[in-house]
Amino acid sequence: MAKDTAQKIRYDALVAHEYGPEDDRKTHWTRVGAGFSNADGKGINIELTPGIAVSGRLVLRVYEPKDKE
Repeated sequence: MAKDTAQKIRYDALVAHEYGPEDDRKTHWTRVGAGFSNADGKGINIELTPGIAVSGRLVLRVYEPKDKE
């Protein structure tokens, strides 16, 4: 991965909370921080929002800005 490309990738750090009856489970995603590619493209730095307790599964997804419409 090229340095320029690696530096431009941003991730949302999310925690999944499942709820509802077993036959109709739903997932609510809570954003708890952000991730940024290392300059060499071989890792990701994760910065969590201060004061938030995180447990379970942490998911990184490529950041996609929401439409302003």
